[in-house]
Amino acid sequence: MNPKNRIGYYLTGEVELRRKCLLIEKFIKENLPNIPDSDCIPDEFYEYWQEQQVLALGNSMKDNKLDKEQLKALIETYIFSGQEPLRDDVLKCLGDRPSILKARGIGERIINK
Repeated sequence: MNPKNRIGYYLTGEVELRRKCLLIEKFIKENLPNIPDSDCIPDEFYEYWQEQQVLALGNSMKDNKLDKEQLKALIETYIFSGQEPLRDDVLKCLGDRPSILKARGIGERIINK
């Protein structure tokens, strides 16, 4: 098995890492060659991961028309408690409340991001 394929195989085999696989591969391709000291890789990856989370949150706010202040309060509560927010609490951050049929999918998608 090709070593590159092996990495993807192992990453997609883990449920938690499956969603993160593309970002990890992007980090490896774009950033790893530019890191001169291998001891710096964990710190560089952590910084990269934080940047990607901020970008994803910004895109989610824009795409879903989320209220910035309500979302900020929701995130602060999540950080403090460590418990995933309830879908209803996430939906309260939406400017236009979706129909009941669409609400579940939208809420889950926002929580996952």
